[in-house]
Amino acid sequence: MGRKRASSEPKRVPGRKPGPAQRDEYLRIWDAVDDDRRKVLIFFARGIAQDAGLVPPNTPLLMTDRVF
Repeated sequence: MGRKRASSEPKRVPGRKPGPAQRDEYLRIWDAVDDDRRKVLIFFARGIAQDAGLVPPNTPLLMTDRVF
């Protein structure tokens, strides 16, 4: 009935959570760009996360025009 799935846990880097200053800078940049550029930012951030081993390497990188 219930099978356990073998899923890789994302690696956590202790002490790397952004502080308030970094959060404010992220939000300033995020709010300054349009939707198309936000997609590009997410695409590259996802690629960096895969290279760093933070997400499984077989996770597809997809860019879509719309999310429904």
